[in-house]
Amino acid sequence: GLDVLARRELWGVIRSLKGKVTIILTTHYLEEAEALSDRIAIMAKGRLKAVGTAQELMAGTHTQKFEDAFVALAAESGVEL
Repeated sequence: GLDVLARRELWGVIRSLKGKVTIILTTHYLEEAEALSDRIAIMAKGRLKAVGTAQELMAGTHTQKFEDAFVALAAESGVEL
């Protein structure tokens, strides 16, 4: 993991590159994925469960929060939470 200052600096670099290059970011921090990503892929048990924007994933799971959308998608896979 990154400390607070390093994380803030990394987020700044990623944002500055947005629209210029493709970045593949892997993270377990849902707020990070939601804040930095144009599109998000959700994996559970080694399988790709969904791909879309945070808004699309929430709409597809009928949830109001991205974390709830993730939980709904992971639960469909039988992942113990």
